[in-house]
This record gives sequence, C-alpha cells and structure tokens, in this order.
Amino acid sequence: MPYQISEILAMSSIERKQVLQEDSKSILENMLLHIGHPDESIRDHQNLRLFLELMQSDSLSVVDQQFLVSQLTQPSYFYFQIGARNQDSIFQRSLSAMWLTAIIRNDASQLFLTSEQYEEIFDLAVHYLEKEKDTRGYVPGKGWAYGIANGADLLVACIQHPKFKLKLSAPILQSLRDCFWKDSVFVDDEEDKFVAIVVALIRKGIDEKLLIEWLEQVFDSLEYSRECNGYSPLFLKARTQTLHFVKSLYFALKFKKLTPELQGIVLHFISKWM
Repeated sequence: MPYQISEILAMSSIERKQVLQEDSKSILENMLLHIGHPDESIRDHQNLRLFLELMQSDSLSVVDQQFLVSQLTQPSYFYFQIGARNQDSIFQRSLSAMWLTAIIRNDASQLFLTSEQYEEIFDLAVHYLEKEKDTRGYVPGKGWAYGIANGADLLVACIQHPKFKLKLSAPILQSLRDCFWKDSVFVDDEEDKFVAIVVALIRKGIDEKLLIEWLEQVFDSLEYSRECNGYSPLFLKARTQTLHFVKSLYFALKFKKLTPELQGIVLHFISKWM
C-alpha cells in the first residue's frame, strides 16, 4: 500500500529519501493522481508542497524526474481537456505546467533531459498559451487556477534553458500575441509574466528589430480590429490588455537598461493609444 501524501510530508528529509529509494514510482504515481485535485488543501497545501520540497532537497533522482516528464507531457495532464472554460480541468493543466517548470529549471544546470524531451516540453509550452481558454486567476473556494501565468513561467524556463535556440522565437511571440485576444483582461499580474518572456528573449540575444516588428504587428491587429468591427467588447478588452502589457514592458526595459530603441517604440505606442 503506497504512502499517503500527508504521511510523507510528516517525515524528515532522510526518511523521505529512504522511502523514495524503496519505491519512488508508486509515490510519484500517487502524487500525479492528485496533481489537479479541485480541493486546494489537497492539491496545493499537500501535493504541490511535497513536490516542491522534494525538488528543493534534491530528493528526486534523474530517473524520477524523467518519469514525471514522460507522464506530464501526456494529453491527460498538461493538455487535459484543453480549450475548456471555467472547469476544474484547469487545475490539472496549470499544475502540470508548474511541475514541468521546476523540472526544466533543474535540468538547466544538470542536463539530464534528452533533446527530444526538451523540445517536446518547449513545443507544448508554446502552443499551450495559444490553446488555453480558461483565463481565471484565483477561483473562490478552490484556490489558484492561474493557467496562463503558469504556462508563461514554463515558457520563460524553456527560453532560459541552454538548449533553447533563438530561431524558435517567432512562435513564442505569436503565442504571446494570442494572449492579448483571450476576450479577457487579466487582473493577477499576468502581464508581468508576459514581460518576463520578452526579457528572457532579449537576454538570449534576440534581434531588437524583430521585437520592434512584432510590436508593430501587435498594434496593427488592434487597428485592423477597430476598423472592421468598431469598438467591440473583444477589441476593448484586447486594447486594455495590450496597453497593460506594454506599460509593464516599458518600465521593465527602462529599469533593466535594455533595448533603448525598443523602449522608444513602446513609449510611442503607449502615447498613441492612451
């Protein structure tokens, strides 16, 4: 009979490592069963807490982490019921993204994932931001959904990883642009997560002119929507969300002293659309 999550949480780090050595697979399988549990006390206060503590204490072996990746990239986890709105399935997707982020960040220094595993996670992360329709942050009575934000964190971790190639920047920027047209205005600092994606690309050496061209296309989309559909609800939300993003982007670039030409373009669009 596998250990219960609460039992493992109550153990010392030495005891945890011992039980993991004895039968890590059944323990991890049990944790995976609860990864998207709708009860916050089970999902976050027990299951997620245990996962993070195991990661921080280096209690999970390379084999354990590779096993988790093999499961979390399956359709029943990261893409579970992708496209659903206001359903509990968001917790399965969001927490899968969070767990994968921790593993990718760990792998950045240890490099135990194969190139194929990294590329699969990266591809899933890029398309996740495009496909995710549930934009809720905090869900009363159930805790944080935060799928878009956790998806953005995963993408940042993938960009910061040594295996990332700048030629993969275009689909990232397209996916980010899609986030501005979710028919929602994010209210839980998601725009800071989006800015982190751009900053990560800049630190990897993306051509500043590519970012300027992308930003111009972002506002061209707004202009086109206004000309075709007027001040529709979708346009107004997209405009608000885009302006939230570019204002955060401007200050991030200014304080970090990055891409001065892009800073000027960002300020131009803020002035124009405010």
